[in-house]
Amino acid sequence: MVINVKIKCAYHLCNKETEQTKSVKSHLHFMKGTIPVTEERQYCSKQCAENDQMAHEL
Repeated sequence: MVINVKIKCAYHLCNKETEQTKSVKSHLHFMKGTIPVTEERQYCSKQCAENDQMAHEL
């Protein structure tokens, strides 16, 4: 039995759900105070990953 797990897009303005096998994993680089942080997040598309990165740039 195949279970299709759906994930919610990590980009806060998107809110789409997509199958985990079709999701795009991307590393998000941002600052928490003065500390640079990198997190791996799952998005519904490459465009959402790029938009989220641009939203976190200084």
